[in-house]
Amino acid sequence: MTISPRHIEIFHAVMLAGSVTQAAITLRTSQPTVSRELKEFEHSLGFQLFVRKGRSLVPTEAAISLHREVRRSFVGLEEIGRTAEAIRANASSHIKIVCMPAYSTTLLPPLCRDFVQDNESIRLSIYALGNTVLATGISAQHYDLCIVEADLGFDGWVSTSVVAGEQVCIAPKGHPLTQKEVLAPADFEGVDFIYFSAEDMYRRKLDNVFREHGVTRRLRMEVSTAASVCSLVSLGVGVSIINPISAMHCLNQGVEMRRLSFSIPYTVRLHKNQNTSSPHSLNAFAESCTEAIANIQRQVQERLDGNTRTLYAI
Repeated sequence: MTISPRHIEIFHAVMLAGSVTQAAITLRTSQPTVSRELKEFEHSLGFQLFVRKGRSLVPTEAAISLHREVRRSFVGLEEIGRTAEAIRANASSHIKIVCMPAYSTTLLPPLCRDFVQDNESIRLSIYALGNTVLATGISAQHYDLCIVEADLGFDGWVSTSVVAGEQVCIAPKGHPLTQKEVLAPADFEGVDFIYFSAEDMYRRKLDNVFREHGVTRRLRMEVSTAASVCSLVSLGVGVSIINPISAMHCLNQGVEMRRLSFSIPYTVRLHKNQNTSSPHSLNAFAESCTEAIANIQRQVQERLDGNTRTLYAI
């Protein structure tokens, strides 16, 4: 007995349509072709599948029993088709984002939550990497978007700078520095301070400011990530000066934030891969990222203004 996939397809179409004519329309073929294939199928099986009554075909008991098994196969194929379509949709809208570790726990989680809720067909992958590994992946174009502080100079990437506000001081709740609305360099004289590593470009800017004002801070610890700085400040180890994104994120950890009398603007740089396979999705995410940074900047200003009103009330 020789049964071809085409025989099964025609039998299934006739069972669903109830007529050879309608089955032919569904299969986009001719009525004689369907009739011929159906007779060949019956011959191969060795039993009758349909009884003609007027212009309709009535399935036999044998046909009904056989179709139960055929339907299981077609349901499986339909499910495979749906799965393949979902994979195809995601594959065409898959954004790979690489960032410095601080952004993976502060900026990106709420941003990604909102973005995927509004864009169900877009899949995101986040890679939080150190500078060396990150630069290697960027050079090889392994990612679609890079979010860092540094201005990279790799070919095939277009960069956008987004000012996120000013660097701010964070201190444990109740620390003497929190009694002031704005902190000048002299206020940090002899104060226990948590430093970033010497390679950090904002650390170097801060060191220059305090050096110019002849201020000596007391080095308590030196760490490489903003998350570590926030944790140490919340534990009362010392104070620090960090970016507003990380500062805003750690305010619920027993930390207070204050303005500085000197300006150190903090800039986030979005580097987009010009060879991405999903340019529209990438642009949409980059725009959402810019909006999220602007929103954080507003929140920081509102919190600092609130601190001012509280201090004046006291």
